[in-house]
Amino acid sequence: MQKRARYRVRAQAVWTGDGPPLAGVDVLVEGNHILALVPRDQPLPLDSPAEKPVLGQPPGETLLDLGEMSLVPGLIDAHLHLWGVGPRPPWGGAPWASAYRAIEAAQDLRRLLEAGFTAVRCMGGPLGPALERAVADGVILGPRIVAAGDYICQRGGTWDPIGQPAAAADALGFFADGPDECRRRVRERVRSGSSVIKVGLSSGLPGRDLVHPWADATEQAVPNYTLEEIRAVVDEAHRVGLMVAAHAIGEAAVRQAVMAGVDTVEHGHGAAPETYALMAERGIILVPTLALPAMRARQGPAKGLAPELAAVWQRHLDQLFAAVRIARAHGVTIAAGTDFVGPPYTPMGENAVQFELLVEAGMSPAEALAAGTATAARALGLAELIGTIAPGKLADLVGVRGRPWEDIAALRLVGFVMAGGRVVVHRCGTV
Repeated sequence: MQKRARYRVRAQAVWTGDGPPLAGVDVLVEGNHILALVPRDQPLPLDSPAEKPVLGQPPGETLLDLGEMSLVPGLIDAHLHLWGVGPRPPWGGAPWASAYRAIEAAQDLRRLLEAGFTAVRCMGGPLGPALERAVADGVILGPRIVAAGDYICQRGGTWDPIGQPAAAADALGFFADGPDECRRRVRERVRSGSSVIKVGLSSGLPGRDLVHPWADATEQAVPNYTLEEIRAVVDEAHRVGLMVAAHAIGEAAVRQAVMAGVDTVEHGHGAAPETYALMAERGIILVPTLALPAMRARQGPAKGLAPELAAVWQRHLDQLFAAVRIARAHGVTIAAGTDFVGPPYTPMGENAVQFELLVEAGMSPAEALAAGTATAARALGLAELIGTIAPGKLADLVGVRGRPWEDIAALRLVGFVMAGGRVVVHRCGTV
């Protein structure tokens, strides 16, 4: 039987995600799990935490000394899209276009991992389930993925490609109208390998809104689906153990999501204070996706985005900042997610901006860091496996230059990444 690799990971400070940062502590890793956190001068047990320590460094133990770096749990983006949107042309309807996008998406996964993201939730897109399986099987290198697969929405709703012929839109397989169709679509997603269900509960109006899935402002968002239809989605998903993530903008849509019992609300701005209070009471997580509108509003015009579109995204950003402040005041749990899709406006690898924007919205650096680690792990349904540095958890560890619980910008200075016990980045220190 092959012996499992053992590492002693040493950093100047360890932020476990459960309490204040620790100094003088090493993280012991065996195989793909964290074995223990021990004082720096304590040797690693040979076979188990209960076995007597031996003098010196045990055989097979590798010291990974990160020098002055700090160690934090692997970062998590709880809302992005792995569409394989690269810097090259989309190739139109070429017969190999989908395969090409899958290769681009694999490159995006590598960029995410090198930026310290060891887990992500893909919130819609046909490539997601296959990429999730490929990473889990070790076929490609990337962060752990929880993938929704294709969306579920009503005709004329969130992701209806307005302007396409009806037959072409129907062929996408997004649409479900009525409780029975909603249940059927959930069952199709389960059959296709989805690990989470994504449902659209709001949209704009054709011919009025420039950004149809979001509408051009929260007060213009049109609620989609009846409460009965949403409850059919939630009931069917929960019956097979899957969480439900709801795209919801505006009071009516967010309220419906909360009343139906979804697990996470995506975007979620424009709701009334009492709706956020109910969200908190029911333990529903809010993923406000500040990064997408921020990148498009603040950097879009320099990259060719039309001024009128940049203005729409600025309105959404302002409303999202307000939503985060109101939701936090009412005790809502907030997870970090970017809604990144790829270049030119949201290139994978720059996802750490999500933490900076949460600080801009009023969180402390430590709170923002928790939103993108421990809380995001809850949003993915993986809190028992990832999100904190603790014995028994998967060894997802990130070393950064600085103390991000004090200065969140340090999360852009990644020098070390371990994903499931495998060292994938080690830019400094000694091995």
